[in-house]
Amino acid sequence: MNIFGTKFDYRARLEKIRNLMGKWEIDCVLVHKSSNQYYISGMYQHLPWYPDCHTYVTEAPIILFRDTSIDPVFLCHFGTINAIKEGTWIEDVRTYDQERNRSVYEAIADILTDNGQKSARIGVEEDTLTISTFEKLENLLPDAEFVHASEVFNFARIVKEPEEIELLKKSVVIGEAAMKAAIEAAQVGVPESEVQRAAEIEMRKGGAVREVETMCQSGVRTSNFRAFGAEWKKIERNELVMVDLGCVYKGYGCDITRTWAVGEATPEQKKIAGDLYKAHEEILKFIKPGLRYREVIDFARKILTDAGYETSRTSFPYQHFVMHGIGLGPFHDPPRPFHRAPNKQDTDVILESGMTLSIQPSVRHETYTIRFEDDIVLTPQGAELMTTLPKEMI
Repeated sequence: MNIFGTKFDYRARLEKIRNLMGKWEIDCVLVHKSSNQYYISGMYQHLPWYPDCHTYVTEAPIILFRDTSIDPVFLCHFGTINAIKEGTWIEDVRTYDQERNRSVYEAIADILTDNGQKSARIGVEEDTLTISTFEKLENLLPDAEFVHASEVFNFARIVKEPEEIELLKKSVVIGEAAMKAAIEAAQVGVPESEVQRAAEIEMRKGGAVREVETMCQSGVRTSNFRAFGAEWKKIERNELVMVDLGCVYKGYGCDITRTWAVGEATPEQKKIAGDLYKAHEEILKFIKPGLRYREVIDFARKILTDAGYETSRTSFPYQHFVMHGIGLGPFHDPPRPFHRAPNKQDTDVILESGMTLSIQPSVRHETYTIRFEDDIVLTPQGAELMTTLPKEMI
């Protein structure tokens, strides 16, 4: 049991991780990423908006060993040891700085050396670990071989347990309540920041926290792809408003976007929205277990191309389709968005029942963007929508 009172089989998760370590011939893994720490230990450290990377609280890792005779070690700052002991099933919790002259890097090297891993193949989260940390570890462990290990957790986490899916569904319910609050708040003359505030207050009421800073964009600002946050700009009559939000409930986060008109949309905007509604339905019917991630992307792009929207960003309006995993916040779970996937391990992922995904078809015009984003869970029969909030608002 973790601090939220939710029960997961952490030892089964550890066994899954160890099997994957064996597949890639990794002897031990340094777990710095906060979402991976939560997945394997139950200790939750939410870092809203900030990249899920090195910070003060995640500089000290959990150390996992493939050898089943060596228990995991949770290394931490002396000021957090009581909280970590309370929040994790891992029994071996140690501080690295009880002795003032010892660095976290020296503590890691000592633990690995004491457990016979001085010349081991050590897995690190290459998308998280800083260069400075890596260089210090390399100097302290010159005989070790450091290898990429992010995929170990990506593959372990990609198919959700039934309890995880239930938490995600609850997160979606709270997220939709937050979106309704945003829609109600978005009136002529109201600043974007007030719409953002209304959504995030509703998240708190539901027992969740924001996953990232809620995006509220209006008018021409909707054309700024990924313009995070909100401005003091006031909403004007007949403008489009786009809100992209995520909220985290007991560690699990949804991702929902809606675009609507405050007043009357233009005929062109209505046509684009109608095309996106149709594309959305076709994509939902198409997605099923057994397909490759790349096949879904290709299908979605063809649907939008046939509707008259090219993939090229050199002329307007153009299409942009994104699909990514959702689960442990903050931000995206594997598989990663296609345009950010660093290698074929994401694009060639075969969809399985139990995966939870966000799908978001969009069209960008020179002066505005229309985007809708829904969350789904894959079942043996296909895609099951977790989001129920209507999209037809333009």
